[in-house]
Amino acid sequence: MRALALACALLSLLILGAATFAGSAVYPDYDHLRQFISELGADGALTGPLVSLAFIVSGALLTVFWGLCAVLFPRTPLFVIGFGLSALNGLGLMFGGVFPCDFECAPGGLTLSGRLHEILGGVGYLAGVVGVFLTGLAARQQPALRGLFVLSLLCGLPALAVVWFVQPWFHWLGIAQRILETAFAVWAVAVAFSLRRLPETAR
Repeated sequence: MRALALACALLSLLILGAATFAGSAVYPDYDHLRQFISELGADGALTGPLVSLAFIVSGALLTVFWGLCAVLFPRTPLFVIGFGLSALNGLGLMFGGVFPCDFECAPGGLTLSGRLHEILGGVGYLAGVVGVFLTGLAARQQPALRGLFVLSLLCGLPALAVVWFVQPWFHWLGIAQRILETAFAVWAVAVAFSLRRLPETAR
């Protein structure tokens, strides 16, 4: 199960990264600094169908990863809640593909799909940030995992600082979103590889 968890985490991140860079390469005048990643999968976008599919697969794999972590790590309340919130972040990504935003991610959600995209994505991001901190606090109580606590601060604090700026009104929203996604990615990889340090009695 540890190998499966690691594979799910890495494959999820590879699919999301590949979709982002490949999609932006063919999307006319796409600007990573000022545009949402979701615009690549938006309704009516040339890259929409394939990128949305990538969001669905990547999000599903990420959700499975966090679910496996809840089983493999010590089943303390903080770990269970933290991994559960992180799984909501994965579901937010998955449903971001199921319900693509309107063309160019027009603010306000002009369609039901657009509104659901904004709501579920926003909830997923906030849940993911809280999940990082709770999991880090849980890791602090485990001698073999205390390094994760420090990393939870290094990933969680920048994520907390920028999550409020992943909004249409912010000029550099693309930068804010990439910082947030990078923090989540680093955290997921670190947690995945830390599975090797778990004692047998923890599972």
